[in-house]
Amino acid sequence: MKPQVKRQHHVWRRYFLSWANDNKVYAYIGKKICRPNAINISVKTYMYEIKIPTQKEIDLIKVLFLDGKTNNRIIVEENKKILAAYAAASFLKKRGETHEEIDQYLKNSIESSHEILEAQFDVIYNKLIKNDLSFYENTQERIILYSWLSTQSLRTLGVREKVIDKIKKNSDIDVSNSWALISVLLASQLGLSLFLEKPKRPIFLIENKTDVTFLTSDQPIINLDANESGLSPENLSWYYPLGPRLALLFPEPGKYEFLHNKKLDINDVDYLNEKIITLSHDQFYAESQEIIERYLENYK
Repeated sequence: MKPQVKRQHHVWRRYFLSWANDNKVYAYIGKKICRPNAINISVKTYMYEIKIPTQKEIDLIKVLFLDGKTNNRIIVEENKKILAAYAAASFLKKRGETHEEIDQYLKNSIESSHEILEAQFDVIYNKLIKNDLSFYENTQERIILYSWLSTQSLRTLGVREKVIDKIKKNSDIDVSNSWALISVLLASQLGLSLFLEKPKRPIFLIENKTDVTFLTSDQPIINLDANESGLSPENLSWYYPLGPRLALLFPEPGKYEFLHNKKLDINDVDYLNEKIITLSHDQFYAESQEIIERYLENYK
């Protein structure tokens, strides 16, 4: 049996190395600038542990993921298999069963699914950082990209806390026990929705040759169409920094052409960096202290 992973990253641990020097990045954490090791950030003990769900959680999960009227039939069948395993494990745990396999499933099954997707995306990431978008014409690799963007955008600590709080306020249902699994199922639905879009939306790589490099954060994939009201935006335009000098843009068709139809200037970079800061959870990162200091006056 694979050993349990206790320290679980909610942002791919390799990701921050693009901003690192000697494996350390400059970070703004706890209202101060520091320089942590790049693989020790965005990590939480048993971040993806799933626990015994309440009846309200079970009812909500059925509505969201097993309703064939509102979900794709293929997704529903896959959801049934995943949720059947969760139901069995939580039932045994509730009865007081202490089998190692049950504990392994509840604590590490979601972590393992993220590790598998990270390995798949690693191949695409290596192409992206070489300015190679040819993979996007390959159906299987495009599916991996959609799955990655959807999953990484939903797996973070910030999204977890925000969504759990919002659901609790709006419907009096606490999904804390099952959120790790819910986030994976939501990402699967979102990824399929993107795949089924006709025509497929374009993607762009935007290079930054200015004196101000790109920031990133503990919420590295952001929706440029999001607002600070907390309401769900109608549009989805993802921005994903890949390093200090390169970023992926996945916009609604026809939007944000000012970012990909010309050479970026400092105003464009400031716009993107300020978005990253605004939509971060509570930490953001850079390749230098000077870049962080540039934005502190407005952030404090």
